[in-house]
Amino acid sequence: MKRFLLVILAIGVLAACKSKKKSGHGTDEPMTLEDFQALFTPGTLPYKLTPDTLQLNMPDSLELDTAALRFLTDTLTKGDFSKNEAVQLFPLQRIPGNVVNYMVVEAAGKSHIVGYLCFMNKKGKYLNRIRVANTGSSDGTVASLSLDSKNVIKISSEKKLAGTRSALKEDFYMVNADGTVTLIMTNSNGPTSAGQIFNPIDTLQRKQKFSGDYTSGDMSIVSIRDGDDPKTFQFFITFSKDNGNCKGELSGKGHYIAGNRGEYKDKESSCGISFQFSAGRVSIRETGGCGAYRGIKCFFEGGFVKKVEKKAEKKKKK
Repeated sequence: MKRFLLVILAIGVLAACKSKKKSGHGTDEPMTLEDFQALFTPGTLPYKLTPDTLQLNMPDSLELDTAALRFLTDTLTKGDFSKNEAVQLFPLQRIPGNVVNYMVVEAAGKSHIVGYLCFMNKKGKYLNRIRVANTGSSDGTVASLSLDSKNVIKISSEKKLAGTRSALKEDFYMVNADGTVTLIMTNSNGPTSAGQIFNPIDTLQRKQKFSGDYTSGDMSIVSIRDGDDPKTFQFFITFSKDNGNCKGELSGKGHYIAGNRGEYKDKESSCGISFQFSAGRVSIRETGGCGAYRGIKCFFEGGFVKKVEKKAEKKKKK
């Protein structure tokens, strides 16, 4: 009977050891990746993060400690808070994605609160983060996040202007497997100047035959830059038609076919674009539905004339 009781006691001790919390606040044992992931509330797409959500009070007991932060980066809040400002980090959501997994972290300081979307690979390794929401910057701009079922990231920034007016800017991104993001479209109702276009690939190399900027009017451009090899290219397209009532914006990587033709196919949708290059011109045409990147009554189509580079203009003057 004593031996039987000892066996039962041993089983109970082993069970208690297995059920003991392995890590976290108030324990000395190292935190595992599973423990770290368990700190975040499981979620699914679509997902939204607003300034109102960030302003909800978070208990100090949920604050991420040093053991947890080793799974992220020690530069998570760099550039968003003053040097000596005390900042608390809280886990919000963990969401599985198509290419990467997402973890949403709140950073709360005395001046404002910021939301970060962290990208993790499928093995749980931290790759990168972007700032996606905040309760108010120094110029009064607030930002919110919308992550849809197709893994398109939309960051909406709103700034109050005089009276009851406000300026809204919406940036749409796709995330790559290495954690980098690609800007695919920008919508804005804020004041703009004719001829001023933000080109996210402007500084990239343009040594290939068809690389350069092709324009049609002040606010429409097809920008082509060198790819990773002679058979590929990077592009950025933005246009404004019907007095600004119909706009479109798209960027990505295409490949050359049959010498002077190129094509692009979006991996996340049916969107496709064909490029036809000729002497100093490019014509584009939709070959698939690109409605997510433009207005419903206009298309990615038309002819664009290549701009003469400044260096070439200087040579002509000589």
